[in-house]
Amino acid sequence: MLELSYARALATPLMDGTPQSGPLPVPPAPAEEAAIMAEWEGDLSAPRVSVMCFAFNHGDYIRMALDGFLMQRTRFPFEIVVHDDVSTDGTREIIEEYAARYPNIVRPILQDVNQYSQHIWPITFCMPVMRGDIIAYCEGDDYWIKPDKLARQVALFDAYPEATVCFHPALEFNEATGEHSLICRYADSVKKISAEAVIGLRGASIPSPAFSFRRVDATVDAMMASYRGAPIMDFFLQSYMALQGETLYYEDAACVYRRNAKGSWTSQQQESEAEQRYQRDMISAIDVFHANTRHMPHSDSLYIPLYHYFKQYVMAPASPMQRLANFRQGVALLSHMDRSRLLRLVRQDVMTRLIGTRRRRVTPDSAVQKRKSA
Repeated sequence: MLELSYARALATPLMDGTPQSGPLPVPPAPAEEAAIMAEWEGDLSAPRVSVMCFAFNHGDYIRMALDGFLMQRTRFPFEIVVHDDVSTDGTREIIEEYAARYPNIVRPILQDVNQYSQHIWPITFCMPVMRGDIIAYCEGDDYWIKPDKLARQVALFDAYPEATVCFHPALEFNEATGEHSLICRYADSVKKISAEAVIGLRGASIPSPAFSFRRVDATVDAMMASYRGAPIMDFFLQSYMALQGETLYYEDAACVYRRNAKGSWTSQQQESEAEQRYQRDMISAIDVFHANTRHMPHSDSLYIPLYHYFKQYVMAPASPMQRLANFRQGVALLSHMDRSRLLRLVRQDVMTRLIGTRRRRVTPDSAVQKRKSA
């Protein structure tokens, strides 16, 4: 099977993709639990797939997420493990309602103290209790729209034993504009995506509600430890699993990814200071992540996102002096990755622009002063 390279994937509309006409698809009202489970075969207490859903103040969205999970038509059992991090907008009550209606399918994890504020990712609580050998991820403000999503992904995992990741395109819905577009469509058939592409595109390569991965028990603790202090989870989870084996893509847009949803990460990255803080934290997190994955093939692909975030962090301030300060601080953040390798990557653009900016500010004035003194 053809493997798509980083260069090929880079040419794909990842975000702000092909505009779509017509109404945005929504999942139907779900069937009763008995009707869903009637199609299952094998041991009903041993789900093949665990749906992992993280929710926080998703009261306007969580029903659609749960309905999208429950619309799945499969011959294998699945479970829905949904984690609520002390929502205050009715999200928890909706989850409890669904758990009461689908007691054999929906398994809530309801926190009494917000864990994210303590820098603890919800996956920390979900992984130990999920029973499936395939994990399908979707946050509570996104949702699925195709009833065969899980069936297709499981079939691909079964057909390709070396695969550790499987995903598909998405419809991206922009809450700010009300428009939706097709993103991350790499091809019109099943393909492999290189680990370099998954890592190099910095999380944009895989829409989060399209992402599923094979559970490898021996790596769970190491996986979570590798990005415990990271400012986001998706990029590192995707990268870690892509480094474990092959990444499979299929062509059907089976989910909706919300952009600029209330309280979402994309809605928060607006202010310059927040962006610079995020870039700085990503530099540090990638450095630690590389230290934990350097023994894996293709782990040096992490120099691609490192270069990206370093360049953004250095060039973000308007002041040349602050850019230089960010440059020095960014380099100092690296404790494990090769600083000289990073400097070779940035020499042609970041360092040249830094020096050029300073010369444009100083040299003309100096020349004028010399002419006057002459």
